[in-house]
Amino acid sequence: MSKMKKLVAALLVLTMVLALAGSAMASCKIKLYDCVKFTKNTVAYNCKGGKATSTIVRKGSYAVVKKVSGNWVELWLNPNEDISAWFKTDNLKVAPNGKKVGTGAYTSYIYYYVIYSQGGVGLSSQLFVYDDEDPTDEFDYNDVRISDDCYKHVKATAKVWLHKEASLKKNYGVALHKGDKLTYRRKWGVDTREIIFYGVKYKGKCLWVSSAYSKLVK
Repeated sequence: MSKMKKLVAALLVLTMVLALAGSAMASCKIKLYDCVKFTKNTVAYNCKGGKATSTIVRKGSYAVVKKVSGNWVELWLNPNEDISAWFKTDNLKVAPNGKKVGTGAYTSYIYYYVIYSQGGVGLSSQLFVYDDEDPTDEFDYNDVRISDDCYKHVKATAKVWLHKEASLKKNYGVALHKGDKLTYRRKWGVDTREIIFYGVKYKGKCLWVSSAYSKLVK
């Protein structure tokens, strides 16, 4: 074999070794109890290498690793109710500090922030409900202000389902679409994922909508 052929063969072997090493490093990159961020909308599986479910976690969500097996990880989607699912690691990256929330002196970091782009119905329960009122107006422990009085409506920023409670359970069967506005009832709730829901009025009914796909407006 000529020197040139030997060099080409050696380079091919080196390339294969580096590729295998890179693959091995990728599979070991995510470890148990790591906080990971979803870099793309990602389908959930019922088990490692199992059947894909109808649940898709939205890009930008954060979760914590419950189990690692090769290029698969089981993630807690709702640790308060021990809800988890399996994912391929392709669309995940380690986020050691978690998700940044708040601004200035009120900045903090959270490790769980799971939003669904599909198939999330029933995957959380209502935790707390508050009145969006000034707690100094009266002696009411249920008053926790998150907005000024001028915010009287909730506007959908994407398709979002209405619910009978501040959670992903008890779906009302009606969805708002981007740009739709409803009256804000000055009530807000938190589900077991710690996601905020806004209380709204819809055709005389008192319902709830996730803040992940809506916002308060005047």
